[in-house]
Amino acid sequence: MVVKTALFAPIIQVFLPFFLVILGRLQFAFKPLFSFVKKALFCLIFSFLLCQVQGQNRVPVFGSKDDSITYAKQVYQLQEAWRNPQNTRLIDSMSSAHFSWLRDHVIRYRTSFSPSRGFTLYSERPPDPRSVTRLCLYNFHGKTLPDSLLLFENLMELELLNTKIKKLPKKLGRLTNLKKIAIFNNRPSGILRIAGNSRIETLSIRDDEFNKLPRRFHKLKNLKKLDLSRNNLSDFPDIRGCKSLRTLLLNDNKISLNKMRGKVHSLEELTLTSNAIKRVPGSIGGFTGLRKLNLNSNQITEIAPEIGSLENLEELMLYKNNITELPATIYLLNKLKVIDLYHNQIKQLDTAISNWSNMEILYAANNQLFSLPESLGSLTQLRELYVHHNRLSTIPETVGQLDSLRVLRLNDNFLIELPNSLYKLKKLENLDISNNQIRNLQEAVFNLPQLRILSIQQNPFADSHLTEISRWAEKASSERKVIVHIDYPRESERD
Repeated sequence: MVVKTALFAPIIQVFLPFFLVILGRLQFAFKPLFSFVKKALFCLIFSFLLCQVQGQNRVPVFGSKDDSITYAKQVYQLQEAWRNPQNTRLIDSMSSAHFSWLRDHVIRYRTSFSPSRGFTLYSERPPDPRSVTRLCLYNFHGKTLPDSLLLFENLMELELLNTKIKKLPKKLGRLTNLKKIAIFNNRPSGILRIAGNSRIETLSIRDDEFNKLPRRFHKLKNLKKLDLSRNNLSDFPDIRGCKSLRTLLLNDNKISLNKMRGKVHSLEELTLTSNAIKRVPGSIGGFTGLRKLNLNSNQITEIAPEIGSLENLEELMLYKNNITELPATIYLLNKLKVIDLYHNQIKQLDTAISNWSNMEILYAANNQLFSLPESLGSLTQLRELYVHHNRLSTIPETVGQLDSLRVLRLNDNFLIELPNSLYKLKKLENLDISNNQIRNLQEAVFNLPQLRILSIQQNPFADSHLTEISRWAEKASSERKVIVHIDYPRESERD
């Protein structure tokens, strides 16, 4: 299913009025060029608006019919105004007022869908149904699936889009190749029911309405992937009995995990991005087969120690939460290859970091780290280390033991100098030490054999030393094609 969503809609709706004001102030300084640029930008923005109105993106939902009518009128008025695009002042005013009103009256947005490319519409089916492998029931008004569906003997994928189907019947099991079903904006009179089926492996459901999803999914005996993203779910789904389930996607819901149930040991990937999770409960420890756990963009402040039971975990994503300290048991997860701690409030990483012997990528930027443990050097498989935008004043000498390191970002800290061992990193390709307090730099950094990108700007180098550094940079650039980001000294100093 192709989901046509306006990813930038919230940004445009919030900032457009301010953008219009800035445009208005710029027109006096750049009047000759301004008219053309402004018209082009308005065309782009208004095209975006029309896309929404035509149901091709995320559609606004209002709390009353009066608000919906007002919205339609405003869009119509904007369309009329654009019949005379020369009147940019009027369009400025109307657009600003429209987006300001929209911001105050929209309750939420629902996603508008269209049939996926490569799918045959049921209403336009060919003479020989056996030639169809992907079929879409689009705007189908029946409450049950048509019996003629069984004529599509080679069907592999089925989409139900804008339908009212109340049950996935047992007869679907006769379609021996049918492995994947997607149900978007289905509107049954009650709960969608699922009959027994041992062939379906992937089920995706998107619905903006409440209480329409199946209560359980255990009758799909061979279900491997379940995607319930964007369904306004507040509770963790009941997946008890789904013994073959490998992937569970629950992005963009309202799940808190307070009532987490349905342990499935076969589950390998659990994604809960953008929910309402404040605490990761101990019940997470029951999913012992997990290899990937994604908890990005929540409000997590606490993680239960039972997370240490996830002995097979390879990826742990905790981006953009409110974590101040990792539980000790996370350091026991010695199969971890990737951990994302970006945008938290972590002040320290424990010396037990040495247990992460398989770690390949460590994201710890945008925290409050004031030091890194000496045991960092034990991560000999580490290829990328991101600790920028912290409070680091030193880097341990053990960093030189990271023989596999290719990317090292130390920018936006309080570093005074680099450890000498850093120059031993023969595989280092990308080094960023910009915006620190470094006053002296050795030429050896420019001679790292695999170096491709070096950022050293915004450091308090003396002018005389900066002149020397600029020569090293030019040499590395001309001889080895190294890209160096540097604040070059004034011409008089360089001469």
